[in-house]
Amino acid sequence: MPSGDDGAMAGTRVALVHHWLVSRRGGERVLAALSRLVPGATLHTLVHDPRACPAPPEVAAVRTSPLQHLPAAPRSFRALLPLHPWAFRRFDLSGRDLVLSSDAALAKTVRVPAGARHVCYCYSPPRWAWDLSELYLRQSVPAPARPLVRAVLARTRAADLRGAAGVSRFVAISEHVRQRIARCYGRPSDVVYPPVDTEYFTPEPDAGRPGAGRTAASDGAPRPYLLLGEAAPYKRFELALAACRLLDRPLVVAGGGRSLRRLRELAGPRTQFIADPDDAAVRALYRGCRALLFPGEEDFGLVPLEAMACGRPVIALARGGATETIVDGVTGCLYPDGAAQSAPGDAGTAGRAALEAQPLVAAIERFERLLEARLDPAAARARAERFSTARFLREMSALLAAP
Repeated sequence: MPSGDDGAMAGTRVALVHHWLVSRRGGERVLAALSRLVPGATLHTLVHDPRACPAPPEVAAVRTSPLQHLPAAPRSFRALLPLHPWAFRRFDLSGRDLVLSSDAALAKTVRVPAGARHVCYCYSPPRWAWDLSELYLRQSVPAPARPLVRAVLARTRAADLRGAAGVSRFVAISEHVRQRIARCYGRPSDVVYPPVDTEYFTPEPDAGRPGAGRTAASDGAPRPYLLLGEAAPYKRFELALAACRLLDRPLVVAGGGRSLRRLRELAGPRTQFIADPDDAAVRALYRGCRALLFPGEEDFGLVPLEAMACGRPVIALARGGATETIVDGVTGCLYPDGAAQSAPGDAGTAGRAALEAQPLVAAIERFERLLEARLDPAAARARAERFSTARFLREMSALLAAP
């Protein structure tokens, strides 16, 4: 089989595995880059919604698990979590020399042929099964059902751990995830940062000097802050909404997620919601924002780097992957974790959100008072370019070709 650009894997028979393919998010962008290293590989995934998330063009075919045949599979498959390990192990990967899994869930539990290598590009051990399981239970599961779901998650962790034992080599998306892999699986891992599409995400033409366009858009209106992504409890979107309401700052909330309805209750009068923007709209939002707000702890975080690739600064919680990508005082502002931040609560409680948002309020005020006028869009752009797609392909190609 032909493979990466340098041909180092020519002749290697590869199976590509991804957790599921139902929406186009960060993991699916990485999958598209991985598929460029193994063109012609067959992609194996739990369920696939080709309308919402087409397969990468380099993929020869998509094979789905038995769960694909269930009614409304792209929406209902998560409710069948106990069946996921079984479904992944149903794939026939015989005759393959290399299994390359792209995994934030249980794709690593696939049955690997004897003698084949299994390289797992790991976005994280699944948060909902490991260290954040109690948060997900509180946010998503009625109290009477929690003992049962807790038992299911314990079995899921055991299956995930068995799958990890069959991985030949782990590749983590960040140092933060490398540490989590060591804690959860007791395994070492290499770090290869995910790719940022720096060819598409570029600054607006006039963003070439410090503070360019920092307070007003081209029509004279104040530039809004931006909150972008799939709303989930751990992302702490409610803190950005509360902070901008308290400071009376314009805010654009763009993305999707089941939590958006509750978040609207926290929005101030100067907050605008944009549902599921396409790539062109996302780039325009980056270019037009005053700064990106990033109040949650992420394992890596492509969104801040896409904003920086567009020359815009980022105000982020100083935890997780943000500490590896954002340079405080140069490409944005990192703010320390407050005591309340470690225990996310009900996003619909405005008083609690306002209290927990105080560290972010202070960070926005510091940004506007001390940093905004001297931040250089070129510095943000240069930082993002260190995480380019070309760098990702080069580093992953070397790892896949290594014995």
